[in-house]
Amino acid sequence: MKDRLPPSLYVPPHQRLGSLPPDYAFHPLPLSYSPIRYVSAYDDCVSEEAFDREPMLSALHCANLDEWKRNLSMLLRDSVKQEVISREKKDRRDFDKLAALASSLGLYSHAYAKVVVFSKIPLPNYRFDLDDKRPQREVNLHIDLLKRVEAYLNEYLTKKSKRMDRFSRTSSTSSIATDEGLLEQTELMAATKTTLDNILWQRSLQLRDRQEYWQQSVEGRRMLESRRSLPAFKQRDLVLTAISQNQVTVISGETGCGKTTQIPQFILESEIEANRGAFCSIICTQPRRISAMSVSERVAYERGEQLGESVGYKVRLEGVRGRDTRLLFCTTGILLRRLLVDRNLRGVTHVIVDEIHERGMNEDFLLIILKDLLPRRPELKLILMSATLDAELFSSYFGGAGVVHIPGFTYPVRSHFLENILEMSGYRLTQYNQIDDYGQERTWKMNKQIPRKRKSQIASVVEDALRAADLKEFSPETRESLSCWNPDCIGFNLVEFILCHICENERPGGILVFMTGWDDITSLKEKLQIHPIFGNPHRVMLLACHGSMASFEQRLIFEEPASGGRKIVL
Repeated sequence: MKDRLPPSLYVPPHQRLGSLPPDYAFHPLPLSYSPIRYVSAYDDCVSEEAFDREPMLSALHCANLDEWKRNLSMLLRDSVKQEVISREKKDRRDFDKLAALASSLGLYSHAYAKVVVFSKIPLPNYRFDLDDKRPQREVNLHIDLLKRVEAYLNEYLTKKSKRMDRFSRTSSTSSIATDEGLLEQTELMAATKTTLDNILWQRSLQLRDRQEYWQQSVEGRRMLESRRSLPAFKQRDLVLTAISQNQVTVISGETGCGKTTQIPQFILESEIEANRGAFCSIICTQPRRISAMSVSERVAYERGEQLGESVGYKVRLEGVRGRDTRLLFCTTGILLRRLLVDRNLRGVTHVIVDEIHERGMNEDFLLIILKDLLPRRPELKLILMSATLDAELFSSYFGGAGVVHIPGFTYPVRSHFLENILEMSGYRLTQYNQIDDYGQERTWKMNKQIPRKRKSQIASVVEDALRAADLKEFSPETRESLSCWNPDCIGFNLVEFILCHICENERPGGILVFMTGWDDITSLKEKLQIHPIFGNPHRVMLLACHGSMASFEQRLIFEEPASGGRKIVL
């Protein structure tokens, strides 16, 4: 028993040779002695069977030892390399002997879960970069480090409690909305109201000077002339008067009148001219991400600014805004998110809800919340904009809100229905050229398109409409094609043929193809890319647009095609 080490003394493997006092020097162990295996606390692969096999696996091969002598000697001579890592099973098995070898050379060693490391510097008990699983494990830290962390944490909690006592709950929740990018948190929270008003007044003067400088410049005058050609600009004074006299104003304007880009600018320009630029905060909602981004870029361009100065935008997971941003375009969902944490919209002076005629679930829900908010915020201005003539409906919902109608100009539009397309192009529909065998749901779609005894509801409606229609002015081939038409199919072959017909026979211009979903968009794009015309980037710029796409991919639809080319957006 005198050959055994005292049970209270633990010696790491790499310090067993040449580092013990004389009283605890190693002596040959008796044959009956069972070798001790030092196992890392993070070794998940240790079992009792492993200990039973240990005596048979403890022999160290001379070749392995000689190889490690060379490797460790090269490590010592290398001035850049700091450690050697091995994941070999035999090296983990012979770690005790290899650790002794490394210690004799003045190196440090450590066995982790499935890795052994030999280093020039001391090694920690746990290395996250060597842990394949990387679980949440307890790591022993030095007592001094724990005290420092606790001191920093207590200091932070003390400061936070003082801030909570100083400001109301509304102020604290507004900081959460700041993370959404909708409201700039006040920089001088501890300043007096007079000092803060002076700072905002100085900013208002800076915004006014910047706006006047742009309006007097050559580019600014040229841009102003371009804006004056829009019907909305002719109603500028009428719109501003209605907004100032009513808490809620409904503005209806035909498509193309310029209400989306001009009315937010009217409000911002009037506030800046009245030296209230830094005091106002205008939020304009758009139903789609691409609309919020593209409109904000256009408004910033018309103001001669970079996006993020006085005009910015915020959509899900993305946004551009700055300290002086007073007009923010965002999606309807972003404003609803803001209302979750700040039900009074503190600091917001104007809310513009665009495209309310679309009547989406988010838009209707937003109008309900804003209607309840208006009595609590009598100074808040709400502007509703619609492209249709149903303004009276929204006006009555808000208790007789002011209504302004902006007349607009529309481009001539000719509508061609399926029978007209078949007659002009000469395309013939059969039972075999309408099957859509494409996409991830290919089998389901093909089964749905198989003729059945019991027809779908839409097929029955189409047959009734064809029987009631007067098709005498069309050719027999067209009438026969209509009799074979399967309304359950989209007809990719027909779409491809019509696009080819337009590219070869119609005047230059872009083509916008509306599909029923992302699967149809990608499948049609893949089908068109192998076509000799649509697959040629010099002749056709073929693009896809969907709400799930990244923002930079959606912006590609605004790029101009090559000279003589045609742009097709799916």
